[in-house]
Amino acid sequence: MKFLLDLLFRVIQLFTEPYFLVFLAIVIIALLKRKNKRKNLRIGVGLFAVIMIIFIGNGFLGKLTSGYLQKSYVNTIVNKNKTSQNPVIVVLGGGVVDFDNTERLHTMSYSRLVTAYQLYHEYKKNNLPCKIVISGRGRGQKSEAALFSENFKKMGVSETDLIKEDKSMNTYENAKYSSKILKQMAPSDVYLVTSGFHMKRSVALFHTFGLDPFPQASDFIDTEITLFPNSYNAAFTFVMLKEVLGIWQVQLYNSLGLNG
Repeated sequence: MKFLLDLLFRVIQLFTEPYFLVFLAIVIIALLKRKNKRKNLRIGVGLFAVIMIIFIGNGFLGKLTSGYLQKSYVNTIVNKNKTSQNPVIVVLGGGVVDFDNTERLHTMSYSRLVTAYQLYHEYKKNNLPCKIVISGRGRGQKSEAALFSENFKKMGVSETDLIKEDKSMNTYENAKYSSKILKQMAPSDVYLVTSGFHMKRSVALFHTFGLDPFPQASDFIDTEITLFPNSYNAAFTFVMLKEVLGIWQVQLYNSLGLNG
């Protein structure tokens, strides 16, 4: 059942992609024309595709989804518990880029790196213990966890404070494998660092595995309302719509007992 639902959600994701909508509209119109179906129906299909592309590309739909995904985390200020005995920061990988045979963290990862370091530094400057769990395998030769670790060490983080979870390939596995590590550590507080648009789904999945982290969004994305659709708005709207679908998927799977 889970395989079929996974497949269904992958298909639904295609409908948030403007290029796919254009392709689908062309195919449907061509088929209707070939079968001599009503002209009004062909026009209706074309208009629907155009309207969807406009709403995706002019930033309007992006504004709505960005607020839904990120608004709760814009002013999230956590008072670091100075008596906390065992705080742990979990930072989720944001991808690896292989450019000219050289692997580097994706641009998005650096905001997560900085935010996690700032949290860590707040504890260490007061001589308080703190650990960082870096979660992510990625698809490169080097894992996201390894690349994060290299950068953290260059920033002055002690290697003994770094714990690499380098098996996870997606957010579900981030939560699953990190939760196993965290339950062994029994932390007093858990901070979850990831991008704002990615936070709602991440928190939901960590809840699935019995954890209640403090969300610390490292960056935010948004669209700009424009008269004409553009690729910037379309790209970010597509990213955010995928997250919305991902949240619904988590909620559905939890209700059916398919997660965990």
